[in-house]
Amino acid sequence: MKKIDVMKKFGLKNQSTLSTILKNRDKIIGSTSVVGTTATAAFSTDRKRMRTGKYEEIEAAVLKWLQTGRAKNLPISGPLLLEKAKEFASLMDFSEADFSASQGWLERFKSRNNIVGKKMCGESAAVDPELCARWLANDLPGLIQGYHPRDIYNADETGLFFRLLPDKTLTFKNDECHGGKKAKNRITVLCTANMDGSDKLKLVVIGKHKKPRCFKNVRSKPVQYESNKKAWMLSSLFDKWIRKFDRRMVLAGRSVLMFVDNCSAHPPTSADNLKATKLLFLPANTTSQLQPMDMGIIKNMKMFYRKKLLQRCLREIDTDGVTAEHTCGQVTVLDAILMVHSAWEEVYTTPTYFFI
Repeated sequence: MKKIDVMKKFGLKNQSTLSTILKNRDKIIGSTSVVGTTATAAFSTDRKRMRTGKYEEIEAAVLKWLQTGRAKNLPISGPLLLEKAKEFASLMDFSEADFSASQGWLERFKSRNNIVGKKMCGESAAVDPELCARWLANDLPGLIQGYHPRDIYNADETGLFFRLLPDKTLTFKNDECHGGKKAKNRITVLCTANMDGSDKLKLVVIGKHKKPRCFKNVRSKPVQYESNKKAWMLSSLFDKWIRKFDRRMVLAGRSVLMFVDNCSAHPPTSADNLKATKLLFLPANTTSQLQPMDMGIIKNMKMFYRKKLLQRCLREIDTDGVTAEHTCGQVTVLDAILMVHSAWEEVYTTPTYFFI
């Protein structure tokens, strides 16, 4: 391209600016090259000037150490980074008068190297990708051979804090933003569906109390309700549920597969004496990569539930003296059951393409 065309394309007003960029081509490309084994740029691409730190040797060592630590999935905080910078400065014979690992240096270091703080979430780092790949390539085809997608099921439990409000909000810039105490009321929900999305089973909800007060005069519930002191899935509850599911398949004249997690709440003995159901367990510690329900199905259900919870708050929030925390505090287990059932009904029943 001609220089005049490049200037027009990128909105440059002076040809000298373009000439300077071309003159420093190698320096610019070198600054944006990938350092180490991670795909992190050597400096923030949002910066207009390539300013390096005064102590380039220390910053290079700290940057390399940070990349190595993150490659091992180590949580690295600001104070830890400062301590490591002091250690490197000492090894390089810099005195405290020469180099001060201050908070200001840390902020400038983060800005220069495009480093931000993020919350570590999920369990995927604990999964062996090679194990998952081998299971998908070698084991799975033989397990599902001869079964139609409508006859391949997956079940998974999830905890639901049914009174919990979002912890983020829009507010005025100068307004102090304080939250209340987080509601920790929890139920466990067992979600089950088949591979082609044609059959979403009734939810199993596990609460702490066998007969909550809100169940008074309630003759039927849209879910199967169970209880124990901690509102967890127990091996006895799972065994009861899988045998009920098996009887349903027998009456329907079907032969099906059921994939579940390999955990203590799903005992191998539950697979004994099943007539129409073949119970299969996913490899240990691979839930976040292989569990179909964890690929967005449960997330969608929780999203719809949270929407319904907020809609309930909005209907009552305009009442004088009523706060959102008070409104959510009035949500009973029965309310949660009705809302989570409605949310499950709204989950789109498109084919889920298990294990893909």
